[in-house]
Amino acid sequence: MDHTKINLLVKLQHLDNQIESIVSLQKGLPEEIIALDEDLKFTNRQIESRKKIADDHLKLRQRLHETIHECKNKILNFKEKQTLARNNKEYDALSKQIEYEEKEIAQAEIQLQDIVHAEQRALEIQKKGRQLITENRYDEITEEMMPDDVLLQQLEDLKKQLTLKKEELESIVIETAEDVDSLKIKVKEQRNIIQTEAKRLLDKYDHLRSGTLQNAVVRLNRNACSGCNTRVPTNRHTMIVQGGFYLCESCGRIVVHERLFEEAEGSTLKK
Repeated sequence: MDHTKINLLVKLQHLDNQIESIVSLQKGLPEEIIALDEDLKFTNRQIESRKKIADDHLKLRQRLHETIHECKNKILNFKEKQTLARNNKEYDALSKQIEYEEKEIAQAEIQLQDIVHAEQRALEIQKKGRQLITENRYDEITEEMMPDDVLLQQLEDLKKQLTLKKEELESIVIETAEDVDSLKIKVKEQRNIIQTEAKRLLDKYDHLRSGTLQNAVVRLNRNACSGCNTRVPTNRHTMIVQGGFYLCESCGRIVVHERLFEEAEGSTLKK
């Protein structure tokens, strides 16, 4: 067995591990930022939705008041004309027009009452939500229960948290950018070598890493695959110790002796 090829792959895994180690310094910040951004958008949508309802109520209230005012003016006008009516037919016709305007006023007033009731209901629901917050019963609070002022404060808090997390991530990225760029160049060079010398091994490596696995090549640890802790058959130990490799029957990882990683680390440090 040509052990040189597996050594090349182990070195590639070592380089990829170094990049992963640097990326891990981000401490899950990218995921936190995504989650905060989603929470921020959701909270903002809630606030905008309530604002739209309030604006719609205001516009409708103004329109209804204008309708009532117009109807009252028409009624006054019709009543003045009734005093000048020449016959019962004209008087009755004006009376019907007055009745129509009075119905319009009644309908407008009902709609105004509906708005008041809707606003009162929203306030009562928010009052209940505020009480649940006081009692730390957050799991019982629905979207509409969250008080307006609490929702606005929540929005501001999320904005501050998001800004801080982005600044923290940016700081880490800037500090590690040079190291990551240098390692990526080494990875590219190493891949080019393996592409020429051991393409099948590289294809296997890429196939494993295309899924959820980052460590496609792992150490033999206590006679088991250190990736999934499945025991390696005894008859394969000698081959691994001699510098060969074993494909784990459980997870598919490439299992090698720890010495190969130590050699890969040593050759990387020399450069």
